[in-house]
Amino acid sequence: MVTTALWASGATCVVTLGGGFIALRLRAHRGLVYAFSAGALVAAALMEVVPNALTLLDESGTSLTPHHLLLACTLGFLCFYLLEQTTHGGVVDDDAAHHAHTHPACLWGAAGIGVHSFLDGFAIGQAFQAGGEVGGAIGLGVLLHKVADGVSAVGIMLGSQHTVAMTRTVLLAVAGAPIAGVLLQQVIGMSPPVFSLMLGWFAGVFLYLGATSLLPTAHEVSRSRWLPLATLIGAAVIYLAHWLAE
Repeated sequence: MVTTALWASGATCVVTLGGGFIALRLRAHRGLVYAFSAGALVAAALMEVVPNALTLLDESGTSLTPHHLLLACTLGFLCFYLLEQTTHGGVVDDDAAHHAHTHPACLWGAAGIGVHSFLDGFAIGQAFQAGGEVGGAIGLGVLLHKVADGVSAVGIMLGSQHTVAMTRTVLLAVAGAPIAGVLLQQVIGMSPPVFSLMLGWFAGVFLYLGATSLLPTAHEVSRSRWLPLATLIGAAVIYLAHWLAE
């Protein structure tokens, strides 16, 4: 499972880099990418992450209840909202919407994305220890929002007048953070009940990113009539993957 987790974190690294290059090279098409990711993240949270967390909680024999799991989900949603609101700096790229997982237009904002990416890698490593199905669900959810991480890191750096060379350096650091998170997780483990609550927290984060961050961003950066279809396709892909796995 360690090897699988490393492969999954490596995939997130590639996708993050791809998102950054989209921001640098193909700015006109980011709206469709955001819309697809929004639909997929909401579907992943509700159809994959929460059900798997409930199963893990039930099998652990803990005194924790689904109420505690849903509380963790709510806190994940609200904590990420508060994080964005308290660290938003107000200087962003002209057409890079500030909702898309970005905070201040400076190195602190890029560092925040890097820390979040590191925790994503930690979650991937822990998820694959809990089982391949749980690992796949978390890995997929993380993978889908890594496009936004790459785009956001580039938007922050360029919006605060950093050079392209510096922007690429920060992008590489953000992209590599999940791999470091997986490696640290091999040293610092987590009990199943605590991890189930962590899954709930990530479900709340995925809901926030999809519904209140990526989807508004898609409509801010693009007026394409295909945005709703891209969102539905994102959700359909998650449903199809879930159906095929049964």
